[in-house]
Amino acid sequence: MNTTRDIAMTNRMRQLRPRDAALFLAVAAVVAVLGVVIGRELGVGQQTGATVTPAQSDQSGPTPQQQSEGTTALTLTLSGPDICETERGRGYSGSELVYDDDGKAIGTRDISTGWDGVAEIPVRWEVTGGTAPYTLVIDNETRDGDGPYEGASGIASVSCAVTSAEVFYTPNNERRFRGDPEIDSGPKTIRATVTDASGVTADASVSIYVILSVVGDAYAGPNGTAISFLYNKGKTYRINGFLMTFSANAVSGGSEETEGGEHVFGLMFFRNGYRGIVGIGRDSGTEIGRRVEKLSGIQAASSEGSRQDDPEAALNTIMTKLVESVGQPPIMTAR
Repeated sequence: MNTTRDIAMTNRMRQLRPRDAALFLAVAAVVAVLGVVIGRELGVGQQTGATVTPAQSDQSGPTPQQQSEGTTALTLTLSGPDICETERGRGYSGSELVYDDDGKAIGTRDISTGWDGVAEIPVRWEVTGGTAPYTLVIDNETRDGDGPYEGASGIASVSCAVTSAEVFYTPNNERRFRGDPEIDSGPKTIRATVTDASGVTADASVSIYVILSVVGDAYAGPNGTAISFLYNKGKTYRINGFLMTFSANAVSGGSEETEGGEHVFGLMFFRNGYRGIVGIGRDSGTEIGRRVEKLSGIQAASSEGSRQDDPEAALNTIMTKLVESVGQPPIMTAR
């Protein structure tokens, strides 16, 4: 349900739609949820904020001296959760008519209708000083599905994608991307700028950590083929329900069922012509087994590592570090 907006109101609180309200409540409960899934995943839903001193971008606006004589300096503050967990974006397609030179329909063709499925988080803004009304750009957007970013305070629903893909909105006010947002784990800085009625601007930013959540061993590519998940060194992922941090690049390595009936998924590392595979229990998150094997041909040539490495020892160290990281949240950078 849309609320009535009055741009002249300086103290308007933007109302979240039911979808966004549920998301906001989910963020507040994220510590409890993660605590159920993994006992040691605490503190990931705490609020953080950052404020940056204002910058004068419009020479026709008031000078700092004029500001001090008439109004207080314009400042902007952002606050939001530390972590956003999201799946990969999902691509959608439709069809459109194809016409000949005479304007006669001669068939149809498939077209992309965008990508969605990327999680969003609530980011609160607070503006003080300056001259109302205020307009904002948050994470390179002037709006979300609820409407424009305007007023002295409000909550923006910000995408967790770290991407430059163009954003558009469906008739149902759902955010979509023109192309694949290519989600990956890692830090993201959400930047914002407020502009007041006199053209004065102020900037602020807040940092979050994006966790890519994957289920299974592969995802469907553009032509329907199965593509293995890639895990990049130094990043934290949620894999089949378990947080894991990688000290080296890896790929998903298939799944199998043990003689005892436990389902196991594999993760593969490559080092100097060798491959290490560690199996993780889908229910327990513990190591079920591992092996190191020598490769040949293209696989061996593409392996990481120095020729001076002991590949078997290096791979065992890498796999041990991975197992020890299960359930541990990512290391957050200083705010």
